[in-house]
Amino acid sequence: MNIIENINKKLVFDKDEICAGGESDIEEIIRVSPVPLPKDYIEFLKQVSGDDCYGPEFEAEDEGASIWIWSAKMALEKLEEFNQPFNQKFINNVWLFGNDLGDLVYFFGTGKDGFGLYRTSAGCLGFENAEKISDTLTDFLVNGVGIDIATSL
Repeated sequence: MNIIENINKKLVFDKDEICAGGESDIEEIIRVSPVPLPKDYIEFLKQVSGDDCYGPEFEAEDEGASIWIWSAKMALEKLEEFNQPFNQKFINNVWLFGNDLGDLVYFFGTGKDGFGLYRTSAGCLGFENAEKISDTLTDFLVNGVGIDIATSL
C-alpha cells in the first residue's frame, strides 16, 4: 500500500515536499538499524527520501500538533546526533524515525507493549516513559491508530 496516497484524513501535509529516492541511504538504514525494520516503513522511506527531502511534516488538523517523519538521510543524521555514550543502551535497541518538532522523538522498538512505534522524551531517552503509538506505520498514518497519543503532550 502506498502510505502517502492513503494518509488519514486527520493528517495534512504539503504533497509538494514529497520526493521519492534515497536508495543508498535506505540501504544504510537497513544495515545499521539495531532492530528489524517493518516493510511498510522501508516502503514509506522510498516515497519520501529523494534528494533535498527531509521527510514530511504532518499536522494533526484538530490538534495543532506536528509529526515529522524523517527521510532516510535525516534519520541517519539524527542517529549521529543522538548516538552519545549516555544514550547507548537505548540507541542500541531502537530505530529513531521522527519527532514532534519539539521534545518528543518517535522510534521503532520493543517496549512494555511489544514491538511497534513508540514516543519518548528526547531529553531522557529510554523505555521507562515511552508510550506506544501503534503496531505499524500503516496503522498510524493510514488508519489513524495512535494519532491522539502522538499529538498529546
